[in-house]
Amino acid sequence: MNCADLDSLLTRTPHCVEVEGGVRFATHCLYPSSDQVHVFIGQRHGAYRVTDGGGAWRSAQRMGRASESMFERACKRYSVKAKDGMILAETPNSDWLYPAALAVANASTMAARCALESDERAEKSLNSAIFETLSRQVPKHRIARNYEYRGRSGHMWSIDFAVLRSEITLVKSVTQNGNSINSNYATFGDIGDKEEVVKLSVFDAKLKQDSEALIRQVATLLPISALEFTILNGL
Repeated sequence: MNCADLDSLLTRTPHCVEVEGGVRFATHCLYPSSDQVHVFIGQRHGAYRVTDGGGAWRSAQRMGRASESMFERACKRYSVKAKDGMILAETPNSDWLYPAALAVANASTMAARCALESDERAEKSLNSAIFETLSRQVPKHRIARNYEYRGRSGHMWSIDFAVLRSEITLVKSVTQNGNSINSNYATFGDIGDKEEVVKLSVFDAKLKQDSEALIRQVATLLPISALEFTILNGL
């Protein structure tokens, strides 16, 4: 193995591709999903415009957390701008093109990570609210956290909360996040329907219609505001 061979192996996919209005350049930055960050570069009258093509926004959308606030820290940190769901930088000549491309790529990565962190905080907040609600109606010794329940496949699934009474009520938080939706669907789908088990997917922010339809196939979808009544009176 030598450097020429290695370069050839690692650069089989071209870094730069011509697209409408300019070029698309693949960077070494990665989104939380491990997708590669691309920057798009256009030239007009000797000046350059560099954007992330909305990559950070799409990454955050897949997590269900796309909002203008996700750009604030990243734009301030890398001295770039956000407009129409894109991160961008403009430079008057080629001398600043490389730094501008680096700034946009790094800001795009950071913005997507900020959205992920926001989603994680929201999930922790929801779990805290669920526990507080359960604690008002059920003795704490009957509430199990990170409860494991075996599905029909034999897999042991981790459930956020279980209320252990004559019947078992399994409670999972759900947010408009691909991982959260998939986790609820896979877990409750494998557990299946049993007379002694109640399955609740609890949310505090409305889900998309297709996500709601998916979860309702395998569990009862419930707003946090209705959880206390449900635990007290049953379904």
